[in-house]
Amino acid sequence: MTARIREFNFFLRDYVNLDATRTKTLHSRVTAVNTFIADHVDIGGIVSGDVIPQGSFAHKTIIRPFTGNDFDADVLVPMVEQEGWEPKQYTQALHKALESSARYRDKAVVGKRCVKLDYAGDFHIDLVPFVTRDDGNTYITHRTRNEFIRQDPVAYTAWFEDNNRTTHGHLVRVVRLMKYLRDRSSVQIPSVVLSALLAGRVRSFAGVNDYDNVAATLTSLVRGLHEYVQHTATPPWVDDRIGQNLADRLTQSGFENLKSQLKTWSKLMTEALEADPDESVEKWRKLFGESFGSSVRKASEGEALTASASPHYEKSYAPGEEDLQKDHGIRIALDPTQRVRVVGRMSPNRKGTGRYRPLAGSGNHVPLSRSLKFSIEGCTVEKPFDVFWKVRNAGEEAARRKMFRGEIRNRGEQITESSNFHGEHWVEAWIVKDGVAVATDTQDVTILPN
Repeated sequence: MTARIREFNFFLRDYVNLDATRTKTLHSRVTAVNTFIADHVDIGGIVSGDVIPQGSFAHKTIIRPFTGNDFDADVLVPMVEQEGWEPKQYTQALHKALESSARYRDKAVVGKRCVKLDYAGDFHIDLVPFVTRDDGNTYITHRTRNEFIRQDPVAYTAWFEDNNRTTHGHLVRVVRLMKYLRDRSSVQIPSVVLSALLAGRVRSFAGVNDYDNVAATLTSLVRGLHEYVQHTATPPWVDDRIGQNLADRLTQSGFENLKSQLKTWSKLMTEALEADPDESVEKWRKLFGESFGSSVRKASEGEALTASASPHYEKSYAPGEEDLQKDHGIRIALDPTQRVRVVGRMSPNRKGTGRYRPLAGSGNHVPLSRSLKFSIEGCTVEKPFDVFWKVRNAGEEAARRKMFRGEIRNRGEQITESSNFHGEHWVEAWIVKDGVAVATDTQDVTILPN
């Protein structure tokens, strides 16, 4: 197997991923509208917490816009049910509040299920009223039909995040790559359906090497999806995690086209993954085009390789960062039969109301100035054991402050941190039994800017 780690990392960075400028703009605008809504005299009392990222924004699967396309962020606006209100009134109240602002007046467009903030350029935010009703369930609202629609995007996001961890973070990259292929083909499939179909092929009992790297994960999931749908005449049921079918959004012709492309893509991926090293780049180019591998070629001709080309993809080592084996003498021998999860939770909104909320439900996005708790949960390793933790900051602000951290400490089964500055951070834990690390897990934390 030829993983082509550097080639995939550069290809994602230079051609697929949303670039750093757009990402920072997205985060800043979401933070700004979150603050505006919370502080607004009319709507603020109805809102029950921070806005909640959903869809591609929550899953971190937004990709660079293809020619003529824009990109968007969907966020839920959590609201408390108001006595006597009809469903349409939640959207109307949100729209009225935004229209009262000089900043948002010319951007706010009321839709059927949301209020769109349409910014200049290629970007918009969809603000979706998200109401917790007296029955304890969550609903979005349909303004023109004046009805509540039962949905729980938070549960779906948590499910997607759990599958992403099983693949060591590669599911997110696979979805981005598949959206890249979709946009450059004749396949017409909504992003949420494509993402759910791929996530549904993740198996916790998969082969040891199936999710080792992007190439292996991509091939495994696409091959699995091809095998899943090839003998199916109609689109399969795609569960939204509360028993509703996401595949209702996929047409029959779109499904037939998807099946045909999956057959081709699966074959090309398998051939490229199994190819000899001197042939694999050319075989991957049959799938992704001549851009694949071009950044590595330029680097070999004189440009410096950046940290993003490490085998850890976005998570490269920082100066002074500790290593469990080298710095602590703890051997890593992960037992595939053992499981552990690091579960992060953030403190309530700025008003101090409500319970700590699991990070997974919001795609691990956290506003500034929140208290964070990280706990070991679902650990199958028999006690006694030690838990060694690493907290790692990343991004421009961490570099400016010289606060990458990365020390490893034995800190027990729960630790407390805080969201102090913007960046893509993470918390990693190892379960150490009899001096050997037998299980590990990582919780990503995206702290939004001011």
